[in-house]
Amino acid sequence: MPLENVVELINRMELNLESINNWKAGVARALKRYIADGTHAAGKCSSCGSDQVMYQEGCLTCKNCGSSKCG
Repeated sequence: MPLENVVELINRMELNLESINNWKAGVARALKRYIADGTHAAGKCSSCGSDQVMYQEGCLTCKNCGSSKCG
């Protein structure tokens, strides 16, 4: 399974305990660092709605408007 799919799977997990949610966020953040730059991400940009969102240096970056989300 590609690493970006693993990150998406972890992010979709719905957990009741705050300590587990913190673990989930930490694991996803750590794994994102190893996704190759330029890998397309599922979903749309929250700023402009473009589907041109990709991973860049561990962050999700919109190629249309430049919006970036890290963490």
